[in-house]
Amino acid sequence: MKHGFTALAAILLASGTLGHAQFEKSKYEPSAVDTLIERVHADLDHAYGSFHFSSGDRDRLNKAEKQLRDFAKQWRQNHFDKGELDDAISSIQHVLDHNRLPQESREALSDDAGQLRQMREAYDRHEIGGTK
Repeated sequence: MKHGFTALAAILLASGTLGHAQFEKSKYEPSAVDTLIERVHADLDHAYGSFHFSSGDRDRLNKAEKQLRDFAKQWRQNHFDKGELDDAISSIQHVLDHNRLPQESREALSDDAGQLRQMREAYDRHEIGGTK
């Protein structure tokens, strides 16, 4: 009986881990990535309305937004462009590091950058990915 319980526990643990991996992967399906990109866009719009960025930082953020939209478009075609994602994250992080944004905007953009990093890390761990 003890072996049966151990085997059952092992099966449940394995299926729970597999279920978690499937859930994590679904987090990066194209529609979920589109939703994340839209949230970044909304958070940037909010930041633009509550803080005066230098023209260099505004250009940097506009470029990051375009890169994210291009990344999402390519991801819908099953192509993960890590370089484009990294550049967008770097641009957002540069603005976070060099500006005194209002706390709400800072937290929202920091959370966005963190979620984008998690996606990149999932790619690095080969949990998701395309052809690049």
